[in-house]
Amino acid sequence: MMRLRNFLGTVLCGLLCASCAKQGSGGYMAELAANQPINNTHYTYPMGSPVAEHGALKVNGLQLCDASGEPVQLAGFSTMGWQWCADCYTQESLMNLVSNWHINILRLAMYVEEGGYNRTPNRSREMMCNLVDLCGEMGIYCIVDWHILTPGNPESEVYADAAPFLSYMARKYAGAPHVIFEICNEPNGEGATWEVISRYANKVIPQIYAPYDSIGAPHPLVICGTPQWDQLVDACLVEGRYQGNELDLIDLPAKDQRLAFDNLMYTFHFYSGSHNEGGPKKGIPDYYNLYKYMYKVLGKLPVFCSEFGLTNADGDGNIDTDRTDKWLLMLSGENAGKQKVSFCNWSYSDKDEQSAALLPFSCKHGKWNNASPSGDYIRRVFNVVNNGAIDSTVLKPTNLYRP
Repeated sequence: MMRLRNFLGTVLCGLLCASCAKQGSGGYMAELAANQPINNTHYTYPMGSPVAEHGALKVNGLQLCDASGEPVQLAGFSTMGWQWCADCYTQESLMNLVSNWHINILRLAMYVEEGGYNRTPNRSREMMCNLVDLCGEMGIYCIVDWHILTPGNPESEVYADAAPFLSYMARKYAGAPHVIFEICNEPNGEGATWEVISRYANKVIPQIYAPYDSIGAPHPLVICGTPQWDQLVDACLVEGRYQGNELDLIDLPAKDQRLAFDNLMYTFHFYSGSHNEGGPKKGIPDYYNLYKYMYKVLGKLPVFCSEFGLTNADGDGNIDTDRTDKWLLMLSGENAGKQKVSFCNWSYSDKDEQSAALLPFSCKHGKWNNASPSGDYIRRVFNVVNNGAIDSTVLKPTNLYRP
């Protein structure tokens, strides 16, 4: 009986998914975008809030700066997929994050596949807008994250709604300084080369910028994914830097295929248990040493770390605070470009995995401060970075990476 019920549920779900995908894709979403009035949402950010203080963000050289040109480093969370953890993202929980966890940015990770947008496009779009509005009301920045994962090629047909969805959001929020766009989470697979990513970026970014141009507003910050789950960050500067060719992180001939947009940053993701000093391989004692690699990259490109965890890349495994310290100290300016890099921790959720900031079942019961070991560490980091607290238990100088 259970097998039959599961089978019937799968068939019904497939039919519903096909219906929703048809409703939400191609012409339907493009029509919604075209009919969305430009800049019909206005905000009065709370006095003293991060957005009221910093205003519209802009990239000056390598550094993210505020409206007055002062360097800024944002620190906050990424959501988990709403299809699994929607009860974690309410007005009450976000207010608590701002007041008690001291975040100034929230990355809104809207999965496209994996039971996300392509299954429920209208619900996903409404959830995104609701969270963008809540962030605006609280005066914190948010990232509209078009969260691709599997398949990892941003040009895949299953991601056909990217341009119209991002255009819709840009038209709705044009001129709202708290809104940031991340156009493709973690491109991956052998087909997701920089050439493919840049071709995609050159298609969608102009559609994001166009509504801002029409009202004379500064372009919003756009974050562009990089190959191999956002690890090969300098692929636009190096010939042959792509996933699967066994040439990871070694010296290769130079090129210059940076994107020609004025307010753009390149994405870097790390998980401390998987992305660190590397180990012996092919006669190299520290093969795939991402510390050494990123130290140099941060002197060449403006970077935004929109996702990181204290665990292995799968979100589980042991929590490694010392290696995370090393990364966050590097992102705080200890790198070749003295670049202060903004970061979002994965994830503010109560999913039963080590990288979740809350213990399982916390959200169901409104226990917004029921921190996991990972969440406890991250809360202390936010208090130091965003609130100026002194705490010797995190960001220890002894963990500083020295090239």
